[in-house]
Amino acid sequence: MPPLTIYLSNFCLIFLVAFLARQVCCWQRLRHIPGPTIAGWTIWWQLSNALSGRYHEHLKEAADTYGPLVRIGPNQLLSTGPEALRRMSAVRSGYTKGKFYASGKIIPGVDNVVSLRDPAKHREMRALMTPGANEGFSFEAAMDRQLLSFISLLERKYVSSGSDVRPVDMAEKTQFFALDAIGDISLGQPFGYLEKDQDLYQYNEINTTSLPMMNVVSVMPSLANLVHMWPLRLLLPKEGDQVGFGRLMHFARRYVETRFDPKTPRAHDMMQAHIDNGMTKNDLIQQVFLSIIAGSNSSAHALRMTLLSLITSPPAYSALIDEIRRASSTVSSPITWSQTQSLPYLQAVIREGLRMWPPVGGLGFKTVPPEGDYLNGYFVPGGTEIGQGFHGVGRSKTVWGPDANVFRPERWLVAQGDGLKDMINAVDTHFGYGKYSCLGKPIALMELHKAVFELVRRFDFCVMNPETPIKTTASIFLFASDFWVTLTKRNL
Repeated sequence: MPPLTIYLSNFCLIFLVAFLARQVCCWQRLRHIPGPTIAGWTIWWQLSNALSGRYHEHLKEAADTYGPLVRIGPNQLLSTGPEALRRMSAVRSGYTKGKFYASGKIIPGVDNVVSLRDPAKHREMRALMTPGANEGFSFEAAMDRQLLSFISLLERKYVSSGSDVRPVDMAEKTQFFALDAIGDISLGQPFGYLEKDQDLYQYNEINTTSLPMMNVVSVMPSLANLVHMWPLRLLLPKEGDQVGFGRLMHFARRYVETRFDPKTPRAHDMMQAHIDNGMTKNDLIQQVFLSIIAGSNSSAHALRMTLLSLITSPPAYSALIDEIRRASSTVSSPITWSQTQSLPYLQAVIREGLRMWPPVGGLGFKTVPPEGDYLNGYFVPGGTEIGQGFHGVGRSKTVWGPDANVFRPERWLVAQGDGLKDMINAVDTHFGYGKYSCLGKPIALMELHKAVFELVRRFDFCVMNPETPIKTTASIFLFASDFWVTLTKRNL
C-alpha cells in the first residue's frame, strides 16, 4: 500500500476514534438524566422536532414522559419546573445565556440586548433600557389610539348582520393591531396596517416564512455566525429592501436619526427615556427593530389565542360578558389600565390565556455555572445548557392539576395564599424572570387587558370553521393563520 494511502487511512482511523471517544464522553456526563435515547448522542431529536412546526408540543410530550428535567441533546436539557427556572434566572444566579441567543443578532458583528451573552454588558444594556420600558404613562395613549383604530376597522368593514355575512381573519387583524401599536409606541406613529387593512411591505408573509428558520439556528447556533458571513449575509434583510424586515429596519433607522437631530423637539415617550438614559443611536435602532418583531408577534398570538379560548368556552365567555356588562357604565372608553385591575374575571382570563398559550416557542437556553448545580434531584455538570419549555410549564399537571389542558379562568379566583402565588410565579416565567425578564411585559399585559375587554364589550364572536378554527405553527414564536370569525354588534 502506498505511504500516502497508509497515512490517510491512519488519519481517518484516528479521527473516527477521537470522534467516538468525544461522543461517549458527552453521553456519559448526562447519562443519569432521563430523555429520548437518541437525544444523548445527537442533535437530531431537537432538529427534527424544530423543523416539524410543532416543536413546543414535542417538548411538552417529552416532559410528560420523562419529568420536569429531560435530556434533549448531547449537552442540552429541558426544564419545565417553575422554581428551577426562576432560580436559574435570579439576579444573583451564576447561570449565563447559552449559545441559543446568537440567533437574536440582527447586524453582523453587533450584539443587542437579546444576543448579548456577557453578563456585565447585558446588565449595562438592560439598565439603559429599563426606565423607558417601565413608564406606562408614556405609552398608554399610543395603545389607546391603535386600539380605537382597530375597533374602527372592524366596525367599518367586518360587522355581520342578518344575511350580510362578513368573515374576518382575526389572525391577520390582530397582527395588524399589534404592529401598529408597537409602531406608535416605539416610533411615535403607526405603520399604517390598520388604516390600509393590508399586509404592507409583505411583512407578515415574510415574517411567517422566515422566522421558522430561527428554530434551526437555535438548535445549531453556529449557523448564526455563518449566515452573517459573506456571501450568505447578502441574503439577509437590508435597509434598502422595499418589503419585509429590511423595510422596517429602514423605518427604525430613519426615525431614530430624526430623534437624535438637535432640531427635533423633545418628546415625552419611551424613546426619549432611552435617549436620556444614554443609549446610542445604533443600540436604539436595533432595539426598535427587536420590539417590532418580538413585541408584535408575541402580543398578537396571545391576544388571538385568548379570544379563541373564550369563544370556545361558553361558561368563561358568559362570565366575562357579565363582568363587562356590570363595569361598562363605570369605566372609560377605551378602558384604562388602572380600571382593568379592578376586574378580577378579566385578569383571570388573561392569566389563563397566557398559561395555556405562551407565545414563545424557543427554548432560551441558559448555561450551568462551572461548579454545576442540583435541579429536580439531579446533579447537572457545569457547561450544560438548559432550555425552558414554555408550553410544558403552562400545561404541567404537576403545577396545574389534572385539568391543566382545560381553559378555566376560575382557577385564578379560587386559589389563595401560597397556591395563588405559585401559580402567578409559574405564568410569569413565560416573560422570563430576574435578570432575564422581558422588558416589554408591561406593554404586553396592558395590550391584552385593554384589547380583550374592548373587543368583547363591542362584539359577539362566532368561529367560521368549528373543526379547525385556527392554524398554528411554531418557530421561536408561535404563528397563527386562518382564524376566521364573524362579528356581530353587542348591546350591553
